[in-house]
Amino acid sequence: MKNVTVLCSVIDNYGDIGFVYRLCRRLSEISEDIRLRIVVDNLNSFAFMNPEVNPSLAEQYVNGWKIFDWNNGEACKKEFTENEPEFILQCFQCRLPDWLEEILYGGILKGHSYIINVEYLTAEEWADGFHKLKSGTRSIQVKKSFFMPGFTKKTGGLVLDSNFKRCLEDRAFAINMAGESLNAVQKKILADDGYFKILVFSYPKDFDFLVRAINSFKKACVKKIHVFIAKGISSEPFMASCRKINAEFEYSMLPALKQEQWDALLCSMDFNFIRGEDSFSRASLSAIPFVWHVYVQDEEFQLVKLNAFLERLKPFFDSDLFEDYKRFCFLYNRYYSVEPGDEACQAIATLKDPLPKETDAAIEMENLALKLLCTAEKGRTGFTDSARNFLSNGDLAANLLAFMDECDI
Repeated sequence: MKNVTVLCSVIDNYGDIGFVYRLCRRLSEISEDIRLRIVVDNLNSFAFMNPEVNPSLAEQYVNGWKIFDWNNGEACKKEFTENEPEFILQCFQCRLPDWLEEILYGGILKGHSYIINVEYLTAEEWADGFHKLKSGTRSIQVKKSFFMPGFTKKTGGLVLDSNFKRCLEDRAFAINMAGESLNAVQKKILADDGYFKILVFSYPKDFDFLVRAINSFKKACVKKIHVFIAKGISSEPFMASCRKINAEFEYSMLPALKQEQWDALLCSMDFNFIRGEDSFSRASLSAIPFVWHVYVQDEEFQLVKLNAFLERLKPFFDSDLFEDYKRFCFLYNRYYSVEPGDEACQAIATLKDPLPKETDAAIEMENLALKLLCTAEKGRTGFTDSARNFLSNGDLAANLLAFMDECDI
């Protein structure tokens, strides 16, 4: 029986805990020999995607897991002193809680612990060499290694939970599951092949360009258009643009969805605008055209991460379609108020032509967005082929369990 503790500090409301929740579900699916304890510093975010979680409790059992409020040091220290952690999955470079630092390095630990730093998903080349790399700690009782999710066979791959895989394989199943929490009108639209369906789940920005592009797309598309707007920090800016520009297409706000329903919805779309670690990984496997809004970083380093992923996609696409797609992705992720650093400038320099000035960017984004929507069906082949390639790298959860078996604890 493996004793596995998962640490999650929530920075992005749903991306961080979304990955952790999915990973834990998959670990439980593929092995009955795991005792899982999950420690989260924001249980409200956890409860958003799993309503069985009660944010007010210091400790609770859900899905056979023991879940702890990171911030309740007294309850956590008691539990982890009496039942010492064997494997600790330290997700996304989160710091160790003070009470765990004290247990591991304060002379309390009687046995041995192995920390596995499960890193952020990245397509950057360094991930291949960093995967399974060992790291030092402050105690001979505590060992540590890095484990890299990724897009190549030299990394740990992506989580392939059974619900998501079925959504990929069975569109009728996905539509039925996604519709469980939708209203009657949304359910009907979701099941209607006469609609071109777009999902918007993004970080806040001015969406005037996108509303204009979708208005133009409506005139060119033989199908009716419906935009599903995910609740969150981008919903009001998108709605404001719809009101300002006078959206000529149908749109509606989504209710809160369980993670399984969210996966099903994403797999039922014709085009996805997504953000966050977990939704990004699902979109990359979905075979559906999508645009990734990357979490903004200092000196526009998000453009470096974006370019690395685009290079993974490039071999599967027609060159002209890919250049339009790449250019739009850079414009969509550019923040003109931030001065790009050297690495971001190098990423921008990989574009065929320089990016426009801020005053002209919205016009070009509108034109490119329209072009991408109009060529979505043609471009789908590239997303299908790249998804097939990423799926071939295997399941991160299974790869992680195999790595635990290799660890000398």
